[in-house]
Amino acid sequence: MKQIIKSYNVSFLGRTGNGKSSLINAMFGSTLSTDPLVPCTKILSTTTMLSKDVARHNAVTAFDTPGIGEFSSAVPYQLYYEHAVSQSNCIVLVTTLDRTDAPAQRLLVSLKQFINARKHPKFVIALNHIDSKVTIGSAEDIVWDDEKNEPTKMRLEQIKERMNEINKKYGDKFLPFEIVPVCAKRNYGITELKSKILK
Repeated sequence: MKQIIKSYNVSFLGRTGNGKSSLINAMFGSTLSTDPLVPCTKILSTTTMLSKDVARHNAVTAFDTPGIGEFSSAVPYQLYYEHAVSQSNCIVLVTTLDRTDAPAQRLLVSLKQFINARKHPKFVIALNHIDSKVTIGSAEDIVWDDEKNEPTKMRLEQIKERMNEINKKYGDKFLPFEIVPVCAKRNYGITELKSKILK
């Protein structure tokens, strides 16, 4: 008798350059195209990994969506977002330390009916690029301890402040969520993020 593959589906949403594809690669060992200077995801891509990480499922499928705000008109891409979230057991919003949350909030509002079509999907916010010096502090600030491969105390305070801000902006507006600080290129927080997504 043939075994039916049941997939646990995870959609990744976020602005262009926030590191959606990099996080998928870091978590699942995939080889999606990434480039820090050029947007690489222009269509909805899926990557399926056979896995025993999720109870009652033997595969995990990640939906890598085009970046929010990548195109002057999001209308053609809205269908990608709608399809991805309507099929997903978990929605991952990838954001960063900067404060540009309005495009993601607008997108989530527009997707509410498609998110609700799925019974109780999980919602996780991945706070990526936590080693970035852009927009926070001065060039002299040390934000990363390379020996320990972790944020410095100063950066941990900034992360905590940003997490509080995210809780205020997203709390009670969408789904209950957890925030996980991560850095894909340094492989920091990846195990925790994967655990939150798949548990």
